[in-house]
Amino acid sequence: MTEYATSIFSFHDKTLTERLEEYTNILTTTGIVPASNIRSQWVCDVEVVIEPVGWQAMWKISRDTCENYNIRYPTIVMVDVLGMDFPALNALVKITAVQDDIQLPEKHEVPLIELYPTINQSNSSLDIVGTAHCVDRLRFFYNYLWMPWDDEEDDDIDWVEQHLEHRIRLYYDMNNGAINKETCDIIRSLISEAKEVQKKISMYEASLPEDLHEVPEELAEETCVLMKLHFRLQQIKAEMNLLEVPSLRGLLGKNQSYNKRKKRSDDENRKNMYFFVWLGGIVKELQELSNKIQTMLAENAPIKVYGCLDDVLDMFETDDTILLGEGNHSIKGANGLQEGGTIIGISNVENTILYPHDPDTSPSLFDFSGNEILLKNICVDFRDLRAGIIVRKDCTVLVTGCRIRVSNVTASSAKWGAVIMPGAKLVFESTVFQGLGTAIVIYGTGEVVMNKCRFENCQEGIRLNDKAYLTATKCSFEKIKHGRAIVMETDKVTRAVKVKVGHESSASLKEISLNECEFGNDDNEYIMLRPKDTAALMYTHDDVPVVELTSKEEEITEL
Repeated sequence: MTEYATSIFSFHDKTLTERLEEYTNILTTTGIVPASNIRSQWVCDVEVVIEPVGWQAMWKISRDTCENYNIRYPTIVMVDVLGMDFPALNALVKITAVQDDIQLPEKHEVPLIELYPTINQSNSSLDIVGTAHCVDRLRFFYNYLWMPWDDEEDDDIDWVEQHLEHRIRLYYDMNNGAINKETCDIIRSLISEAKEVQKKISMYEASLPEDLHEVPEELAEETCVLMKLHFRLQQIKAEMNLLEVPSLRGLLGKNQSYNKRKKRSDDENRKNMYFFVWLGGIVKELQELSNKIQTMLAENAPIKVYGCLDDVLDMFETDDTILLGEGNHSIKGANGLQEGGTIIGISNVENTILYPHDPDTSPSLFDFSGNEILLKNICVDFRDLRAGIIVRKDCTVLVTGCRIRVSNVTASSAKWGAVIMPGAKLVFESTVFQGLGTAIVIYGTGEVVMNKCRFENCQEGIRLNDKAYLTATKCSFEKIKHGRAIVMETDKVTRAVKVKVGHESSASLKEISLNECEFGNDDNEYIMLRPKDTAALMYTHDDVPVVELTSKEEEITEL
């Protein structure tokens, strides 16, 4: 357990053995412990350990709740705990401090796993350490060990004996590098899909009659969808039951290594391929497109024509190129493109749209982790997904002449256009961001270079952390909410301030360079500095002061 500047308890250093012992003590009773009894075991533990009232915590508001209140995600507020609903594993809380100028009801009933007890408490007689331990155990269990299909497990199966140790070990193996990246990606994708499928199952079951033997004709389609969702959840369960077993994971890893070696051997004799995806039309249109492609490629370039983008992505190899005709092109998964390659729209960008085939399969439309990738002249519409593009360490992505959006006209507070992870680079050229909560998120040591880009109906333009790099040239931030064009979350300040970045002082924010950019609402070349995460909640503030950078501002010039 460690104490951070944010004054909350953290338990990241707990070992596998410690976790296993804790959960065994809480969940094990005499006889079989089926999945249906797990929740009641937790209720018993929480009732005994957690202080029922009077303690302070940080509430990390869930994505769905942020979406409902139309506030940015993530948002963290300080709360007082007023009481408990033990059977629901919820707490009644009162908001006492907010980080931004957001408007929220004063009282809420929230899941305990969204609360982070603070070290400093107004009532020193409380057992806040025991409470923090209990909340952490509960949060870790339901975030990482409990799976969406567990509620449907048979009562004659001992859940603890069958799954507990395997799942704790799986978590630690994934986080300490014992499992290779490909297998980790498969596991995360399956779990993410299962959670989305379970949400849809709950939604459909709430709208359908309990007796599905006499379903009205107008609900027949929804009933079929529900059946397919249950079937898919059982498929995922079967796959994950295998992946939980260490010996079977090892076999999968060996098979992946073999396939990689074979693929490298095959690639030595394969030329980079061009794929033309055309959804159909009249002969004249095909002829015009053919003429256009001939001007783009060498005469001897190998090319194949397909009518479905997913068919191409199934056989796509690193450094291949896809030429897209107009139309709506669905994507199940980027496959080989994630390791490097190119997609170019050869017609109108507004009418060349990429969208998710199924929003249950991934949190983002693209998740790039390989070599250099180019997206050109296409519209990335990620609809119900959380993000459009994720770029990971050592990967460089170029996005030129594109539009990144969600379909709905009103900006969605919890949608992120592009996420640049530490050590990654993303270059935007003449790209439009539309209807997003946060258009671009840059983590520390990530880099974004932008030229002639603009933001339309986005709640927040760019959010970046300390040591993240941003260069923006001739970009328009005019249509972004006041004070939200560029927001830096930093450990260097304890309250939100607006920093003017002029020609003389811009060097003080050495990671950020703004050149000939346009801002609206009197935000001209101001950057909002906001305390990182929970540090901001130690302070209440109604007004945001404007601070001019000078050599005397030691806290800020360190940026």
